[in-house]
Amino acid sequence: MPTSTSSHPPSPGRGEEHDRIIALARKVTEATGAPVVGGVAVLLHGGGRHTRDIDIYTEDFWATHEKLESAGILWDAKGREHVIAGVPVHMVKSDSLGGEPSRVSVIDGVRVISLADLIRAKLTVGLEHVKRSKDIAHVLDLIEQVPLNKDFAAKLPRHLRAPFKELVDQIHEPRRTTISALKFRKKYA
Repeated sequence: MPTSTSSHPPSPGRGEEHDRIIALARKVTEATGAPVVGGVAVLLHGGGRHTRDIDIYTEDFWATHEKLESAGILWDAKGREHVIAGVPVHMVKSDSLGGEPSRVSVIDGVRVISLADLIRAKLTVGLEHVKRSKDIAHVLDLIEQVPLNKDFAAKLPRHLRAPFKELVDQIHEPRRTTISALKFRKKYA
């Protein structure tokens, strides 16, 4: 997985809590070498949504667990998660991302999956599980904030291009009617 360093503009609404979660994510990625994949990745890529946890990609939960513990990021058996300064840390495998990340960047000192990998992951989970509508909201936020247009769809797997383009239309093009979230999921699931 290639790594590059990137300098994205600060996310809108950046404040003390945003800076705190980024600083904690930096400690987690430094300790493990694992890139962030969830809400923190959305923040780093320019989305403005708030997150309360740190999700990292790894295929070897045990080795990553040992690295977290060595860094003082301890396992909370009751919560079934690692915790750093009160913030949960969750490990995620490639099957939850629609595949292994192809690129990793460093943004604000935090290892993070590429924007294309992030959108692939968010669409994969959001379209498969109705309870994960926040993942579709993350994609919508990135489309609007970055901003992204339909050309970005070429960076996604074929089966995700049409739903991505439809989301771009919902954000950027004036429409008389909008598509409901449930109808959207049924159409592409």
